Amino acid sequence: MADQSKPYTPLTTDNSALVLVDHQVGLMTGVRDYETGELKHNVVALAKAAKVLRIPTVVTTTARDSMWGPTFPELVEVVGGEHI
Repeated sequence: MADQSKPYTPLTTDNSALVLVDHQVGLMTGVRDYETGELKHNVVALAKAAKVLRIPTVVTTTARDSMWGPTFPELVEVVGGEHI
């Protein structure tokens, strides 16, 4: 049960971030609930909104250099391609 004595703290660019996990070319083939184009469009739109709102965004990958491939290019175009 939520603690009712603490007020809600609105999300800001200082206390939030957008994390996009494994939006990679090879993993798109496993998506069944959406068409690949629709999924890409929605994720890119979300990333663009975060950019406009200056919300920090982190994009993760799994096996980028082998099995699953790179983050899809449309997303990299919005968030940049810096690797950590």
